[in-house]
Amino acid sequence: MYFSIKFVLLITWVVAFSLPGRLEALDNIEIYLSAYGMASQPSNKGVSFKGRGVSGETVSGDPGLGFKIGLFPHFASGYLGIELESFGNNNSIRFPIVSGLETTKGNSSLITYQSIVNLMLRYPGALFRPYVGMGGGLSNGILTNADIPGRNDKNFETGTAFGYQFLGGMHLVITKRWFVFGEYKYFSANYHWKELSLQFRSEYFLGGIGFLF
Repeated sequence: MYFSIKFVLLITWVVAFSLPGRLEALDNIEIYLSAYGMASQPSNKGVSFKGRGVSGETVSGDPGLGFKIGLFPHFASGYLGIELESFGNNNSIRFPIVSGLETTKGNSSLITYQSIVNLMLRYPGALFRPYVGMGGGLSNGILTNADIPGRNDKNFETGTAFGYQFLGGMHLVITKRWFVFGEYKYFSANYHWKELSLQFRSEYFLGGIGFLF
C-alpha cells in the first residue's frame, strides 16, 4: 500500500511539473480523483506446482478497493489522457495435489495489489462521458496462510510481475465537481513463488465516485 501511494504521487509530480509553465500548465489540464469498490471474478485455471500444471484448481476473489488520478490535457480537447491507478483485493487459491495413489489439497490466501498507468480515450460530454483504456504496471501477488503439502515455505511471500489491463466504462457528471462511474476491466499478470506459479486472470466490476478539480 505504502509503495503504491508513493508510486502514484511520484508519477503525478513528474507529469505535472515536467510540462511547460509548471504550475501555469495545470490550468490546461482537467484533473480528477476518484475512489471505487469492486467485485472480482478470477479465472479458475493457470496454477502450476513444482513445474507441472494442475487441474481442478479454484481461484476465488473477494471485493476490493481502488483509487485513480486522471489527467486530461486541454490540447487534446479532453479526448485523450492518462490515469494513475492503484487497486487491490483478497483472493484464495485451492488445488489438488496428486502423489502416487494419494490426493491431497493445497490452499493459500492471495492478496493482489496493482499500480497501473492507463492510456485513456473518452468522449468529454457535459453529462455522459463514456471511455475505454488500456494500461500496464507493477503487480504484487502476496501469498499468506499457505497450506500446501510438499512445499516447505508456508510463510508470507511476494511475487512481483508486470500486469496489464483493458477497461471501459462511463462517467456520469452529477454536479460541477462530482461524478459517479461504473467500469468493467480485464486484468492479467503471471506470479511466481517457490515451487508455485499462477497465471492470474481476472474480471473486475467497479462502481465509484470522483471529484473534478
